[in-house]
Amino acid sequence: MTDKTLLVAKYTRMYAKKIVLSAMFFCILLSPSHSLADTLRLAVASNFISPIKQLATKFERETGHSLQLSFGSSGKFFAQIKNNAPYDIFLSADLTKPQILIKEQLALQGSLIIYAKGQLALWSINTIPEIALKDAILRAKRIAIANPKLAPYGKAAKESLRSLSIWDDVKNKIVQGENIGQTYQFVYSQNAEIGFVALSQVFAGQKKGHFISVPNELHGKINQAAVILTRTHNTELAKTFMAFIMRADVQEEILQFGYSTE
Repeated sequence: MTDKTLLVAKYTRMYAKKIVLSAMFFCILLSPSHSLADTLRLAVASNFISPIKQLATKFERETGHSLQLSFGSSGKFFAQIKNNAPYDIFLSADLTKPQILIKEQLALQGSLIIYAKGQLALWSINTIPEIALKDAILRAKRIAIANPKLAPYGKAAKESLRSLSIWDDVKNKIVQGENIGQTYQFVYSQNAEIGFVALSQVFAGQKKGHFISVPNELHGKINQAAVILTRTHNTELAKTFMAFIMRADVQEEILQFGYSTE
């Protein structure tokens, strides 16, 4: 065999090897377990900011997919979704709005889950005297609550004030936030002496301050529900996220942020 023939054979083998490797790489890219990462767009109620940020990191690490998070009041998101906002999943601070979305075929049948059960707290960055809840509220000059028409925690705050028979006494003292996040900021910045916030915000906040847990019997249950929206183009990935957030270990993490099992 001549040197020229040997050289041709060598390059032929090298070329064939490259073709095989390229084909293998192409097949790997096309396989489901190595598909390109997708992004889920989540509309998240403001009280759940801290938990979802922590859980998003865990989900992204486990799946290789990413979460695009938007925060606001449940009522505002509800209106946006009814006007075709491009979200995949809605994590509301209540049960009613997700139920309505399913009824109106804006969310997938059978996708509803209750991912957290909220707890309401009366919070101040200053010391709250060791007195009854009712007296602590009446002594305050400015009281922050979230908009009851938009935010479930604001609705629960108003229900609590009515249950204590002091709504008429304090309604002129109220500073109203658009959502529970803004309500928290009113108290944090001392634009209000006290405020009704989610207990999860108190646990996650930089300034712990002092708080009084508001008894659940003073207001309706704060069952926080999530649904997959019909506009999604990532139904399977959305289902993966819903299964993830209901996993026992993830639910245990959520409890650590001040949510309830009851």
